[in-house]
Amino acid sequence: MKLTRAKKDEEAFSAKVLVYRVDGALDGLEATNFLSSVTSDMDAEEPNHIVLVCDDMPYLTSSGLRSIMTIGKRLMGKGGRLVLAGLCGLAEQIVATSGFSTIFPVVADLSEARRTLGGQP
Repeated sequence: MKLTRAKKDEEAFSAKVLVYRVDGALDGLEATNFLSSVTSDMDAEEPNHIVLVCDDMPYLTSSGLRSIMTIGKRLMGKGGRLVLAGLCGLAEQIVATSGFSTIFPVVADLSEARRTLGGQP
């Protein structure tokens, strides 16, 4: 799995919104590395919201779900939101079946994520 953070002058649409592209499966060890990377950025930058662009994530396991929940709960505890964008195929089915789509907004793409966050900083 490759995790790429959008630069502020590219896809990131606010200094208080972190945008990540997830490329590959979010499972086992990858979920641990993913969680470590994102929480490190959260500690350093204190974002209000995070968008995960998942159109290149074929699937995720319970470890991946757990890491997403950990990040999302931390954001919600400070009034923020985690948005999942571009889920498709098996990854989309797993998120829906697990009930995560009732906890976190699931949107088609980054443009819709922007609208979902309503231009919030």
